Amino acid sequence: MKQPRHAPHPARTETGLNTHDRAAGLTQRRALLGLPLLPLLLQACQSSPGTAAVITPPSPWTEQQRRRLQELGFAQTGDEWELNLATSLLFGFDSDRLQLEQRKRLIELGQQLREVEVPRLRIEGHSDAVGDASYNKQLSLRRASAVSHALQGAGWPSSALKTQGFGHEKPIADNSNEASRAKNRRVVLIAMAS
Repeated sequence: MKQPRHAPHPARTETGLNTHDRAAGLTQRRALLGLPLLPLLLQACQSSPGTAAVITPPSPWTEQQRRRLQELGFAQTGDEWELNLATSLLFGFDSDRLQLEQRKRLIELGQQLREVEVPRLRIEGHSDAVGDASYNKQLSLRRASAVSHALQGAGWPSSALKTQGFGHEKPIADNSNEASRAKNRRVVLIAMAS
């Protein structure tokens, strides 16, 4: 007759505890160590999406710079500040020439930006959608260059001014009539921190 097989006796370790007892003790220690974190974890799980604290990097702009840029009409977009000159600096059809009054205002604006130590400017030129796209792109670059030359008259070094021409790629109006097309013949100044 065959004798029933007994389950093997759990192996004993040097501490005198079998592996089952040792594993149970380890589980208890892990549970005790995690107890102080439990309320924090529960709170994090219960908070609404978007309410968790978000750490944002410090702004590259001082409070004085931010305040002055806002006063001058710039709007913050990320780390940059943008000023659409469409209301004060519109170019005539197929023109990259600044009028004397426009040049004076740009020089004044350039001096104010230098006073608050804005380090760099990107100057984006734009056109309406009438005519050849490659010609309009060159025309918009010439418009940006005209603004760059005016700002150099305010003491800006050319190395701190970057010009770009977008042609009719970024319209702010629909180009369906002359008033809308005039709004698209513009220059945008973007203050850059570096």
